[in-house]
Amino acid sequence: MSKRTILGVFVTMLYIFLSLQSVLAWGPERPTYTMANPADHATFNSITDNAAVGDERDFVRIAEVGGGKPYSNSVEIEAGKDYEVYIYYHNDASETYNTKEHNYKGVARDTRLSSGFPTELKAGETGDVVGIISSSTTSPEKVWDEAKITAKEDVTLHYVLASAKISNDWGASGRGLSTNLFSQKGTFIGLNELDGMIFGCDEYSGFITYKIRTLKPGEFEAQQASEVVTSNEKNSDDEEGISEETVSEDTETDKQTGNPKKSTRPVILVCAGVAAGMIVIKVINAKRKK
Repeated sequence: MSKRTILGVFVTMLYIFLSLQSVLAWGPERPTYTMANPADHATFNSITDNAAVGDERDFVRIAEVGGGKPYSNSVEIEAGKDYEVYIYYHNDASETYNTKEHNYKGVARDTRLSSGFPTELKAGETGDVVGIISSSTTSPEKVWDEAKITAKEDVTLHYVLASAKISNDWGASGRGLSTNLFSQKGTFIGLNELDGMIFGCDEYSGFITYKIRTLKPGEFEAQQASEVVTSNEKNSDDEEGISEETVSEDTETDKQTGNPKKSTRPVILVCAGVAAGMIVIKVINAKRKK
């Protein structure tokens, strides 16, 4: 069985699992906040007046690539096109709670993203593109949302390999995400590293995008020769590997110490003084290594 076939089965199984969880378009029901009055604890996508996206509970959107229309929560799809999924994340805790004085209760740890979509639709049939953000230190521990896709004709849907990327204002921006994205466990997201650490404050927000290619039934084998579908297949289909192990070790250390990121990949815990703080910590770590 080829890697693409395995990934297709993987996506189908995850889609069924995620769809069972997302009875509402978004969920679960949870307290909401505003930009002027953020949360006093780590929580994802619960602000209702975000200037960038509006109501953050509507955080999964989709648009036709090159179609000239903005991302929306519903779109009609047809064969022979690419569609880009957009998933927004924002830890809504006030930056105040990122600090030791508040026991770092504004920090989201072990943050992962899972996503799924139907692998085929009949003409007129509607399916869901689902996203789940989870963390071991947020309340609630999982939030989810979906975007609706309706088929104009019979289509099959395929993940464009190596297209999943994170975007934020930190060092991890532009990094590719593993296809663990399409698993029940999901894949880590993060700031300077994909280590699951997201601090509270809109400065630490970002989004993930990936592409879905639609084909007419039976065209998949011919389409396998496409450079877009096959590019970086090995890197995209690999497990997180060494990087994942390092992340796991760092996360375990965080759980034991109760302090966010005392490793060689620090991110300062408050919105101000970011550059100066990172330089100081790097100098200290460099001296320790000597």
